[in-house]
Amino acid sequence: MKINYNLTLDEILNATGGKLIIAGDGTGPLVFNEIFTDSREDFGRNSVFIALKGKNFNGEDFVEAVFNKGGYCALVSWDFLENSDISKYGDKIIIAAADPVSSLGDIAKLYLNKFNLKKKIALTGSCGKTTTKEMVYAIFTAVFGAEKILKNDYNYNNLIGVPKTIFRLSGSVEYLILEIGTNKKGEIKRLSEIISPDIAAITNIGKAHLEEFKNTEGVFAEKSELAGSLNGAGFLVLNADDTVPPAKYKDKIKEGVNIVSFGFGKLNAEKDKDVQDVEIALNAQNPQNAVVPDVLCESAVSNEKTGKTTLNILFKDKKYVIEVNFVGKHLIYDFLCAFAIASASGIAPETYINSDAFKNFNIPNGRMQIIRITDKTGGWTLINDAYNSNPDSLKAALDFIRTSYSENKKILVLGDMLELGESALEEHVKVGRQISGLADYVFYKGNYSDFITKGLEEKKFTGKFFLIKDDETFKNDFKKLEKNNAVVLLKGSRGMKLEDYFKEYFKEETDKSDKSIC
Repeated sequence: MKINYNLTLDEILNATGGKLIIAGDGTGPLVFNEIFTDSREDFGRNSVFIALKGKNFNGEDFVEAVFNKGGYCALVSWDFLENSDISKYGDKIIIAAADPVSSLGDIAKLYLNKFNLKKKIALTGSCGKTTTKEMVYAIFTAVFGAEKILKNDYNYNNLIGVPKTIFRLSGSVEYLILEIGTNKKGEIKRLSEIISPDIAAITNIGKAHLEEFKNTEGVFAEKSELAGSLNGAGFLVLNADDTVPPAKYKDKIKEGVNIVSFGFGKLNAEKDKDVQDVEIALNAQNPQNAVVPDVLCESAVSNEKTGKTTLNILFKDKKYVIEVNFVGKHLIYDFLCAFAIASASGIAPETYINSDAFKNFNIPNGRMQIIRITDKTGGWTLINDAYNSNPDSLKAALDFIRTSYSENKKILVLGDMLELGESALEEHVKVGRQISGLADYVFYKGNYSDFITKGLEEKKFTGKFFLIKDDETFKNDFKKLEKNNAVVLLKGSRGMKLEDYFKEYFKEETDKSDKSIC
């Protein structure tokens, strides 16, 4: 990947703490304008190959291929020196470091610091990161123009994807918008150190990656590392209605950091039980802790026929009526977060709410994607929310169809929620209980079907349950159903790939090799 600024060998060594093992024969470059990690890429002589290692790949297996194609410099781990005959690379440059993945981040941080950006924005959370990031991008694009904005594509949000995004910076970019994720302790802190954001946002704290983080307290400990990365003049954007209230972040932030909260507020929460009951309980016990969000959504009126929602938002004593191109409370939370990020950046709502770029914003594929279908069985609605699943995002999807499609027949096509660790069994039993009084038909794919059916049985499920054993059987069973006036919800973890069963109804989102995390 070509980069905008040259990096010297000394800069790379100082940034990574790497050791120069072979210094070349004096005929090669000592200044580099290209960083790459895939030996299949096209690259020039003034490039650095970072030999990344992971569970399913080892870039060090391709160092020789890179050199044979004309590459001159490679950064490897110390293991490479023990396992390879490096004497044959005497005319090349080889740098050894403890962890090439960490070195990739070090070089990205070095490169990022060469730019005088107006704002660096980082956001994380258990649900809604990618959608919120895309909403922020839509707002900033409407106001400043796409050439001045850089975001990570898809959800390349990990220790590899974020640095690769940073290397795409150019002189025209003024705003950097990055979602960051984690499935291992310490990753949010590391990514925060690389980015050093001016504005940080946490969409919510929920039950995601419990295999690593054990419980929501563990998730909070990891995600809140982003809050601690802000300097004194920075802004922290938080969900006022979340199970973890903004007050809990006070000990995490540095003096002078400004908190901007968003949500429906305590009064709306008491009227609408879909908003977190935990926060209501906290406020009832401690009225002084009740949070009135800085960005307050006073009402939201959705039209399922048009797929649009009209929001009434109060911000700094001024009311805004905003029409958005989606429905669903959890997506409204994502927009409120984006609104708060834009406001913290100094963007007035009037500058974008009526723009074409904002009005034409569409939710990313696989996230509450609503498709209306007419076939031989009649008219029915398909909701593709199959990009990923955890207990909180599934509950949000179920709440949505419960309230928005109360009179419709409900067909659920569900899959396992992965990476829940010791909580997995009980969480899947809870799902069975939740869907028992809601669904008419349940199709299920995965290893936790017995626990789903246990929950269904506990609540005396009167509908029909289908275990998805193979593609052909599922298609035949689904085809036979009377679907007129039905709503069909797809929801499962990424590994379930439930959308594959419905390819004919929507464009499949490209499955990229850079694994995304939450």
